[in-house]
Amino acid sequence: MFNIKFFKKQKQENDPLRDIIAKIHRGDFALKEKFISDYRPFILQSVSRVTGRYIDPANSEEYSVGLMAFDEAINCYDENQSRNFLNFSDQVIRRRIIDFLRKNSKAQVEYPFTYFESEENNNFEEKYLKVDYDTSTDNVEVEEEIIAFKRELMRFNISLSSLASCAPKHKDSKQLCIKLARLIADNQLLYDKFMRTGNIPITDLMKITKVYHGTVERNRKFIIAMVLIIKSNLNILQGYVRDVEGGGRYE
Repeated sequence: MFNIKFFKKQKQENDPLRDIIAKIHRGDFALKEKFISDYRPFILQSVSRVTGRYIDPANSEEYSVGLMAFDEAINCYDENQSRNFLNFSDQVIRRRIIDFLRKNSKAQVEYPFTYFESEENNNFEEKYLKVDYDTSTDNVEVEEEIIAFKRELMRFNISLSSLASCAPKHKDSKQLCIKLARLIADNQLLYDKFMRTGNIPITDLMKITKVYHGTVERNRKFIIAMVLIIKSNLNILQGYVRDVEGGGRYE
């Protein structure tokens, strides 16, 4: 079996593919065809990892996109830099497959906020997933948003697993937390203080809303997360927020 991890772990400074790419760039088209043919298993695995399913090279548009992306990576790779070619080509394939899936997806999907990454097994758990979808585009988009969201949470010393465990269980509690989050997000003074201190400006918040100090503190992580989503471009997670606010199905 073609082991993608083995090839991607090659030391950049000793990347034996750099010389091959250099020869291709000098016009050795026969070598290029052989190179692409030899690395078809790598391309298949790269495409399969993005789509999350088995890829049949004989009947797969995604595989064709992957081949073109690999060819693009060859053409764009700078052999004078120290970057590992397979790492580079894997990223190019990923971007092209994601673009392809997005353009061809017709599924209208909403995901609940609690579709989080399990930090123990590095997979996505479908704790509250109640949707019906067809293509893997949705998985890719959720993964991208979760990665971006996780990065923002880390700035506030919050992990996804801790957030999932402390999220309010009842819809009215979630709606209250989102209401408080919107007050912070929409008030520039409160938001600036929130970003500067990395915490909820509880004292200032109490001056404009009637809510118990304990309620805010008990739901601190969830409120922070809601502020970050509201002020972000995370469309899927923002859809969750709007759904809860409107009394939708994510309770």
